[in-house]
Amino acid sequence: MHNKVLLSLLVFASHLLAYTSQKPRNRITFEDVSIPLDVANKLVDLNDQVIEKGHFEIMQNQKQQSYLCHIPTEKAINITRPISTIPIPELKVKAMSAIQETFDDGNCTFALLNYWTLGYCFGDKVMQFHEDAKDFLSGNHRAQLPNHVYILGKFPNVVSYKKTRIKNQNRGQKVTLNSNDFTIFEGEFSYFGDNDIDSSTNTQKFIKHTLFDGELCDLTLQPRTIDIVYKCDENYKTAGIMEMQEIKTCQYQMIVNVPKLCQIEEFKKNVIHDNIVDVSCKNIDSNDKFVGNNITYDDFYQFNESTKAMGSKIDVNDYFLNSLGDGFSIGSPKIKFLSDESYKDRLIIVNAKYNDDEDIIQRFGKLFISALERKLPSPIMISENVATTLNWRDSFIIWIEIYDLFGNFMGLYRIERDGSNEKRQISIQKVNMETGKDQDDIEVDIRYLHNPNAKWNYEHFQRPESTNNE
Repeated sequence: MHNKVLLSLLVFASHLLAYTSQKPRNRITFEDVSIPLDVANKLVDLNDQVIEKGHFEIMQNQKQQSYLCHIPTEKAINITRPISTIPIPELKVKAMSAIQETFDDGNCTFALLNYWTLGYCFGDKVMQFHEDAKDFLSGNHRAQLPNHVYILGKFPNVVSYKKTRIKNQNRGQKVTLNSNDFTIFEGEFSYFGDNDIDSSTNTQKFIKHTLFDGELCDLTLQPRTIDIVYKCDENYKTAGIMEMQEIKTCQYQMIVNVPKLCQIEEFKKNVIHDNIVDVSCKNIDSNDKFVGNNITYDDFYQFNESTKAMGSKIDVNDYFLNSLGDGFSIGSPKIKFLSDESYKDRLIIVNAKYNDDEDIIQRFGKLFISALERKLPSPIMISENVATTLNWRDSFIIWIEIYDLFGNFMGLYRIERDGSNEKRQISIQKVNMETGKDQDDIEVDIRYLHNPNAKWNYEHFQRPESTNNE
């Protein structure tokens, strides 16, 4: 269904763009989200005021379905790939130095991927094991089955040890890297997807280090091996494991982010465009009415895929987790997104303890109350990355999604507080997005979810002027 609509949309959009470019290369994005008809008309009326940003047009496909499309002002862009003047051997040494400076502290870096905890111990080993959710969240890593901690590969010249421990067992030995063990390559390289290089996408250099001498594989009767691919990802400011995949039986690839590599020009992404026009189209809903008169250009991007994205599986590793207690943690995204992706900037709750709906409501409700004025952020910012905490005098409606430790959606919760009420109490509802009813079969107004604002979690927030904890 989704693809069919997109294909029909390509037909009419290609005619639309024929006059905007002599050699059109158009990336057309159909967003499965509705925008009210009156908003669409008002945005089209703004075209004379936003000429420098492009313009809006209402289109119809062959099935008479209407769309509002934004066509940006075409700009001729030709950015060529920079030519490196540093010889490969010297570039290797610089990259290896960045890697060593980042990880050579005697500790291990851990990540939860595909139900395994993965441990990367520089100068020692890469290992994987299963552990209890509490242990992972606490940072005190402990294997559920101590005899089933698997080494996927060892660094060269590691001193043998009889038992694998969940720590760096390098024993303080100086880590010496051999540049012959490292390979520099370029492109959209990954065993996770298409390796073809497209000149309209990003390419960059990576450096790979293969580790051998892992645990004996039951299927191949050969030691496990792992390719560590170090990269610069400018979206992530924190060094650590990003992905891991078994590419062949007992042969693995691990992607590790090294921010220091971003200080080396050759390892940054090279953005190469060739006069590409990105067209964004959204379905027009003639039955939906939007309350509000002051429609601006940016309102087009506030209608997003929030209700569609909500309820899907997430990667918990994309969030910084801060424990609230009793098995609950608050998650804030590691990447800050642009305004048209504001939904992804939301805070979430990770629940590592409870499965029963009633338990979650009662336990999380009590925890929310105890965390007020201590750990829960408000929309009022002190600085770019620091928010004031919620307090009892605030009035708010906040929407919170709860996921389990593995990123499975557990429910959407609406929490309301009237700050003028002297009693320290909140109301909490688990909301069914399809029926619009809560756990007691009571109707809930969910219109806000179709057009969330930039502070996605908050439908409403008001703080008395006399309250000053900013």
